[in-house]
Amino acid sequence: MQLIYLILPTMVLSHGAVNNPTPRNAVDNDLAPWNGKVPTNPPSVESKTGWCPVANKKGEISGINGQSCFWFSNGCAIGCETCDGNSRGPIPNSKDPKWVRKFNVCNQTDTVATVCDPGKRTVNTAVECGADNDWYYYSPWRRPGNAPVFDSCGMAGGHKPPDGGFGGIYVNTTHASLGDKGSEVLPPMNTNTIWKTGSVVEVAWTIEANHGGGYIYRLARADGPLTEDEFNKNPLPFVGQQTFRWNGTKTFNFDGVYLSEGTTPKGSTWARNPVPRNDYAQTGQGFPPYCTETDGYKCSGGTDGENTDPTLEIVDHVLIPESLEPGKYVLGWRWDCEESNQIWQSCSDVTVVA
Repeated sequence: MQLIYLILPTMVLSHGAVNNPTPRNAVDNDLAPWNGKVPTNPPSVESKTGWCPVANKKGEISGINGQSCFWFSNGCAIGCETCDGNSRGPIPNSKDPKWVRKFNVCNQTDTVATVCDPGKRTVNTAVECGADNDWYYYSPWRRPGNAPVFDSCGMAGGHKPPDGGFGGIYVNTTHASLGDKGSEVLPPMNTNTIWKTGSVVEVAWTIEANHGGGYIYRLARADGPLTEDEFNKNPLPFVGQQTFRWNGTKTFNFDGVYLSEGTTPKGSTWARNPVPRNDYAQTGQGFPPYCTETDGYKCSGGTDGENTDPTLEIVDHVLIPESLEPGKYVLGWRWDCEESNQIWQSCSDVTVVA
């Protein structure tokens, strides 16, 4: 199979965010146009209109998540000390400077991907790990949690100003602007979410554009710094099956794919993104969809420039540790992509009680 990865357009974006509990990143949902009616055909993530449509509690497509799917870190790779904000690389064996990261912030010589099992990868799975055509070897998902981020609650637009080049956009508002760090500018949001220690709780996220990879949920105390070190103290175990939910009502349960070896923090469990891309000619062999797409409901796709079904939620259940000290916490969600060097983040306020 011939891959054309190295000639992808420079505006290749993955977009996603937690929608339950509502994240701080939805801060703009009280402003127009997000507090109004969603267009009949929701604009694509590349339209520069800042739409992240999701289903509300009534199952209706809404702007309740504001611009939450535009908070991320761009140009991040395993073995690198920082994200650069604007590159696609490093891509093994590419000679094109547009795709190759400057190695002054990377140490690929000693970098080893820990996700090599084709059953846990999401794109180009038929090629040998580390081979010349393993284009995604340095992508965040290939060593979950290892790649750096700009901020654990995401950066508006994924990079600092100016707009343009590789990376996302953010429609500046009175709440936040392109390049703002989530942990610094996003205020606490009352989600009325109360979780009991030792209980299993529901969490959910949505995809606007899909770049494979996988994700983790973690907790950090709300009165402390919202950093990777703090979030990594409390990774949350997944419990039971995963669920696709459309329009808030129609559901499909299935056994997810998880990994706990070679992850950061050590021993933490990450879930593979269960929505496969369907453009094998472009990104190589992936994995088959979990469900048969009928009645207009989609559970695959979300390729470059293509929105996924805005009514679709990816629902998980996580365990709140019995040993966790009661108090106010922030739920940190981190999605390490594989088909792009991007990491998406959301931060939601919760209260933990005994």
